[in-house]
Amino acid sequence: MNEEQCMKSRYTMFADYNTWCNERLYGAAAKLSDAEYRANRGAFFKSLHGTLNHLLVGDPFYRQGRTTKNS
Repeated sequence: MNEEQCMKSRYTMFADYNTWCNERLYGAAAKLSDAEYRANRGAFFKSLHGTLNHLLVGDPFYRQGRTTKNS
């Protein structure tokens, strides 16, 4: 396996892992009541809703930065 194939394989594994994590995270969040979901937990983004919103908004920017070549 050449270096490019190795890197592609590694990042495919990372993407698969991210998908698995997101499925578990959103599945667990779906089991919460709305009050539990929106309760202030004292975290940086206050609630689980705030944290998941940050991930939802931030992930595309992160991915774009990882797939765009710098000129």
